[in-house]
Amino acid sequence: MKQGSNGHSTLQWRQKIAGKFEPLPQYLIPVLQFVQTEAGYLPPEAMTATAEYLRVSESKVYGVASFYAQFHFEPRGRHIITVCRGTACHVRGSAAILKDVEKKLGIPAGGTTPDMNFSIETVACFGSCALAPVVVADTTVHGRQSSSSTSRIVDRLASETPELEPKKNPAKRAKRTKAAASAAGGKKILKPKKH
Repeated sequence: MKQGSNGHSTLQWRQKIAGKFEPLPQYLIPVLQFVQTEAGYLPPEAMTATAEYLRVSESKVYGVASFYAQFHFEPRGRHIITVCRGTACHVRGSAAILKDVEKKLGIPAGGTTPDMNFSIETVACFGSCALAPVVVADTTVHGRQSSSSTSRIVDRLASETPELEPKKNPAKRAKRTKAAASAAGGKKILKPKKH
């Protein structure tokens, strides 16, 4: 049984898909959308499972998935920064914005940061020329952007991304809690009750 990098085998993907869809070829796009929502991209094991379950060829599954820009074959970051490269956005500076975002994150357009926090994408035209230059952060459209305003968006998203921390010593946690209360102006920080 083939095991994927995301921990799901072809059989496990097939079971997940079968739990949501009937085995009919017309469900190909909804199944691909489901898989991408579950995994964040389309793993090869899920593509094989989709073909087997819907009784269509793998080439048809890959053909449909590669036709639509919404589908991705590689893992993407938690946050997606999309820079419009349409004519209006280009004339108003989107190339410089893209260059600065690439420099800030240390990856090229189409890339994902090693920590999987960010991916940079471009689009030929977002269709909001009156707002040029346009940057889409996750699903939020930001119009009339500059390098500095886009940098602030990236910083805000980076601060919202939870860091994975190893389990800490309870004494250190108590010190951090007191420091946080002090930083919050002495306000009491409420914690959930232990049962």
